[in-house]
This record gives sequence, C-alpha cells and structure tokens, in this order.
Amino acid sequence: MTNRKPEPDASQSPLTWTALLAHWTAVAQAAKSLPDEGDSGRLKRALPEIIGLQAVAFAMADLDRVLSHERSTAIDKASVLVRRHASAINDLWRGEPLPLAVEEVIEDARLSLRLAELAGLEWVVADEVLIAEHPAGLVAGLIAAGFRGDLYLPTPGIELFEGCPAGFVRLHGGAFPDEDFVEAVSEFLGEGVAGPERRAGLRQAYRQFDFSKGGPVRDLVAMSEDSLLSGQPLLVPAVLGGEVQRVTLPPRGPGLATPLPVEFEGPGDRPGDGA
Repeated sequence: MTNRKPEPDASQSPLTWTALLAHWTAVAQAAKSLPDEGDSGRLKRALPEIIGLQAVAFAMADLDRVLSHERSTAIDKASVLVRRHASAINDLWRGEPLPLAVEEVIEDARLSLRLAELAGLEWVVADEVLIAEHPAGLVAGLIAAGFRGDLYLPTPGIELFEGCPAGFVRLHGGAFPDEDFVEAVSEFLGEGVAGPERRAGLRQAYRQFDFSKGGPVRDLVAMSEDSLLSGQPLLVPAVLGGEVQRVTLPPRGPGLATPLPVEFEGPGDRPGDGA
C-alpha cells in the first residue's frame, strides 16, 4: 500500500501552463504539413481552430505536470480557449452540420477539460474482501485539518471484493490532495487495498441483483459521471465540497456467503486505465 500521494513522472519537471500549452501547440502546428483531406475551404480555414483544440486536449492530458498552484488557472484558461475555438468553427459552417471529424475534435477538447476537473486519487481492494468501518472519525479529522474536497468510501459493513474501487478523493479542479489527507485515507482503508493511483474521475461499483437467483450476482464498476446503472452503489460520499455527508451505520445480520465477481462496464473502467 502507498501511504503518500503519487508523484508525477520524475523525468518530467513541473511546467508552467504557458510552457505546456506552447509545447503541444508546436506539436499540433507540425500537422499542417500533412496532406489535406476533403475539398472544403472551410476546413482549411478552420485548421488553426482545430489545432488550438487539439493543443488544449493534449495539454489537459499532461496537466499533472503543471505547478499545483497554477492548475485552476490552467483549467479556466483552457475552458476559454475551447469556447473560443468551437465558436469560430461553428461560425465557419454558419449553422450547417459540422463534419464528424471536426465534431469529434471539439468533443475531445471538452472531454479533456471535464476529466481534468474530475481527476482524483483512487484506492482499489487488493485482498479477497474488504469491510470498512464507519468513517466518522476519519471525516472529523479531515475536516478539522482543512479538507475541502470530495471523499468517497466503502459503505460501512458491506463487503467489497478484490478489484473493486475502495476509495476516491479529489480537490477542486482535480488538484492533488495534501499528503496528510492521503495518508489518513490510506490508514483508514488499511493494508487490504492498493494505491492510491491517479484516475480521471470517480469509478463507482454497483452491486446488481437477480432475485430469481436469490440475491446479488455481481459488482459492476463504471465511471460514475457517465453511468446510470441499476444496483446498489458501494461507494458513498462521506464529504462533498468540504461538507460532511450522512453515512449510514453498518447493517446488522450476516454478510455474503461467497465473493461476487467484479466486472467492468468498459475498457476505460478496468484496472490500469487511470489518468
């Protein structure tokens, strides 16, 4: 188990937002030498805007290299750029449908912004089973220490099985939490978890039931912000935006007799597909 926040690649020194965006802009500019596709003059005139959107998308993917105190500013500036480039492209087509490839460039840039804002640290169950206690003590300590982010933890008293997300913490704008906060969550979850690792958003686990078979049949893991899945969410918000949330007490009675399979909705939800 790792009891401190993961560091960015040691081979990559911290960069300012300006330097990072300039780097990816230079890379994107090189694409101008590639052969043009299609016969639309509008597409050619849109090339600077497309390059700008691609530069933002690539820069957002590297945002963890930005100095921590510049992260929020970087996201704000990137958001302005995406709106500006997308507006210019739409003006060129004057209300006509955009080519699919151009739409995808715009959506990729918007998605990169969203993922950068939602990024956080995730712990995963490494043992056969994990049963967490009620987090009242942990939450009280974090709030007293000034934690103002989001914290998701296992439902108290409910079994989580190997491979299932066990915890997630993030700050506003996807910034790295202080090491003390990370250590406190790691200590609460115990030795039966792996991580934390950087991930572009919360993965939720849903316990799904088939009552014709007598109860729960699997735990399905998916990106929380993109999913409307049936089942019982296994991670509960203990803190949201620095505000303490109500967490139920552990249930009474026996637990599950046998482990459930942990399955994943999509390739991006599988272990190792982090930020």
